[in-house]
Amino acid sequence: MANDSVVATFAKLVEYIANKFMRGEVTLADLLNLDDDEIEVIFLMGHYLYNYGKYQPSLDVFSVLTLYKPFVSRYWRAAGAANQALKKFNEAIVAYDMALTTNLNDAISYTYRGEAKISAGLENEGVEDLKMAVQVGGNQPYYTQWVQRSKTLLSVRGLESE
Repeated sequence: MANDSVVATFAKLVEYIANKFMRGEVTLADLLNLDDDEIEVIFLMGHYLYNYGKYQPSLDVFSVLTLYKPFVSRYWRAAGAANQALKKFNEAIVAYDMALTTNLNDAISYTYRGEAKISAGLENEGVEDLKMAVQVGGNQPYYTQWVQRSKTLLSVRGLESE
């Protein structure tokens, strides 16, 4: 019971901050110098914005987080996803590159970078990333859905995942 109320309270807090951000009542500068728990709330606010189709505001949040903590790969990956949703494929590729500098075994980033490269007209490079996602994520259950996604995208192109 207590756990459910904590989750509900946390969800309301994330929604409250996201709404203040969208109304311009809170700026990203106001959000600096925060502890890890507070930064996590900001990250979740970015996801809230992203999930509701507010890609540019979510990118703004994720971009600040990448500057604030540049060695956290999920912030870069989230910035890549927001750029990709905005059809800024080259920017997405750079963000996924950065995510991969801190985690070379991130099948998620390989999958999404592969998709972004294909969308940017870099078919061969994108296919290589999809194959890499299968290779690095194949034996890790956490990455199953992205490995499957990469295999499907390769299969659609008449290619085998090695």
